[in-house]
Amino acid sequence: MKERFQPLSEKEEAAEPEENDNQLHDRLSMEELVDKAVGTSKGRYVGFVSLFMLSNLTASLMCYLPVLTGYIPYTEWQCVSERCYALLENHAGENQTFYTRDAMCSNDLEADIDFIWTPKRSSFAVDFGIYCGTESQKSNIDSFYFIGAFVGLLGSSSLFDMFGRKKVTLGGGLFAVAATIGMAFATNLHTMLGLRVMQGLGVLVAMTGRYVWCMEFTPLRLRNVANSLIQVTWPLGTGVLILVCYMVTNWRYGVGIVSFISFLFYLQLLVCPESPRFFAFRNKEEEAMEILNKLAKFYNNPALPENSLEREVDQVGKSDGFLKQMKAFILYPVMLRRTVFLMICWFTVSLFYYGLSFGWHKMGSNIFASQGFGSLSEVVACTLSFTLVGTAGRKKTQMVAFLGIGICFGIAMIDVPLSSTWQLQQVACLFAIVFIATEFVTVYLYTAELSPTSHRGMIMSLCSGTARIGSFMGPYLSLLYEVLDRRIVLGMFGGMGLLAAVGTLFLLEDSTGMAVAETPAGLQGAKRLEEEDS
Repeated sequence: MKERFQPLSEKEEAAEPEENDNQLHDRLSMEELVDKAVGTSKGRYVGFVSLFMLSNLTASLMCYLPVLTGYIPYTEWQCVSERCYALLENHAGENQTFYTRDAMCSNDLEADIDFIWTPKRSSFAVDFGIYCGTESQKSNIDSFYFIGAFVGLLGSSSLFDMFGRKKVTLGGGLFAVAATIGMAFATNLHTMLGLRVMQGLGVLVAMTGRYVWCMEFTPLRLRNVANSLIQVTWPLGTGVLILVCYMVTNWRYGVGIVSFISFLFYLQLLVCPESPRFFAFRNKEEEAMEILNKLAKFYNNPALPENSLEREVDQVGKSDGFLKQMKAFILYPVMLRRTVFLMICWFTVSLFYYGLSFGWHKMGSNIFASQGFGSLSEVVACTLSFTLVGTAGRKKTQMVAFLGIGICFGIAMIDVPLSSTWQLQQVACLFAIVFIATEFVTVYLYTAELSPTSHRGMIMSLCSGTARIGSFMGPYLSLLYEVLDRRIVLGMFGGMGLLAAVGTLFLLEDSTGMAVAETPAGLQGAKRLEEEDS
């Protein structure tokens, strides 16, 4: 069993210089060196993390861009044909109540023939003729983003560990910005779909690399803080998108502004150094110590002693390569078990999360208020995750989140009207999204801590790549209600949540208070197969 890491205390930081001289020849783990470099300056640490927070805003900006720039204004149109006017005259009610999706789609009215759009703000759905029978194409634009994300994460799974966190993150981010700029000039649906795939590829590669990059600068005692700060930028980014699209009525200008904001936020990452853990694992101790000492200077802490980095078993000097990295999963079954189950957890929570997130705009007549309400629930989830992780630990928090998901979906199976407009099902799903988002926040931290530095980029990419399969399927979840009884669908979802909670209990160790391993050999409970067979 791995010993719990003891973080730097105020007393140790204030120790006399003579004590530091006596420790010159002591070898310290990377966890201890990062802890000493950062020290106890939480204010400066938050300032440093804010560089990653700002760039992380761009992830939700680009992800939800089609929701607000491609909405279908089913209540903003008027008749121009005799057939449409005849339907309007036969309508038993005020004229304004006639202009609905049902009137348009049930009567097969055609744009520019039977009616014309009269939206107060432009939309690419209107420009590209997406409505009624072609409405599924809007879901394609939402979901094709995740096809690109899956391809990008699969292709970059070993790049983070081969070329470093910084280069791959910046490359993915700038690629996404270029794709978003192209979307502002798209003239047809097919071009938009292709650019959406490219956008997803870049965003998720950058998002995964940025998270790994930031957490490797973070001492154990501040990881929960860092995780919560980074994850809360997702709903905050959605808030920025709502503001931009509300103020800018032309969808092309809105996409252009999002591209400009994203470009600026990625540029400021250039001032951040490469991860010292990456250099240390590559046996580049001099570069690692140089970065750690720059950090120590930034945090107003003493310089770290030379030649103080302790090496771990199986630590290498050159890039392992994809095949050698994959072989380690066979040599260390504990890493394989954790990774496979975490991939299942990521898939499950993404399936639920994006199934609800892309449907918030359907829960009310005001698209901006509905999307904002969804973002607010995610801020609550970040607060809940921070509180539970800090008090109960990573493992128990994940179990509580999955149990909450299962219970909420179970309650949603009951048909109970609460008012003329609200059903118990709707309220239960609103609570479910809080637990879903809580698990999304928690699983990022849990996965990063259960993964060794040598494979962290790969494992995070594999898990996030699997999540993109669930993300792609999410926007189509509502179609199941048309072919199955909703209680069957909700029962399946609730069962998946309960099974994930049980699996967490038996298949994952708790990483709370544990130092992060640099290699598979340093994992909690790890043992090579050769050692077991001998």
